[in-house]
Amino acid sequence: MRYLFDGNAVLEQRYEPRYKARLAIYYGSERDNLLTDYSINMSTGGVFIETVKPMPVDSPLHVEFMLPVHDAPIYCKTKVAWTNEPGEIMSKELPIGMGLQFLDLTLEHIHSIRVFIDEGGLEPAW
Repeated sequence: MRYLFDGNAVLEQRYEPRYKARLAIYYGSERDNLLTDYSINMSTGGVFIETVKPMPVDSPLHVEFMLPVHDAPIYCKTKVAWTNEPGEIMSKELPIGMGLQFLDLTLEHIHSIRVFIDEGGLEPAW
């Protein structure tokens, strides 16, 4: 993801398009103590989670989730790339929450996400 500045606002450019996807996401700073919220959209590069308590930008998080096309949970490290918070809304199209960037997905997991997107009939989330 790249961020461009137009003088007044930060404009975001994604390398991978996001698709609407509602999945249970388990996340936290430690794998033994995870919170649960739901995704709004997803790509092979990351996921946006709806949560009333977004973590600070650059926070490292452990994430787990299941895809209908994958037999086992997907575990990976992420970081908070950006947040949508009350009083500091970055995207009016999204609820309060945080965008997470995947840091260490395996090729198998990337393939599973692509299959989920392609075969699940998911709509692009512009």
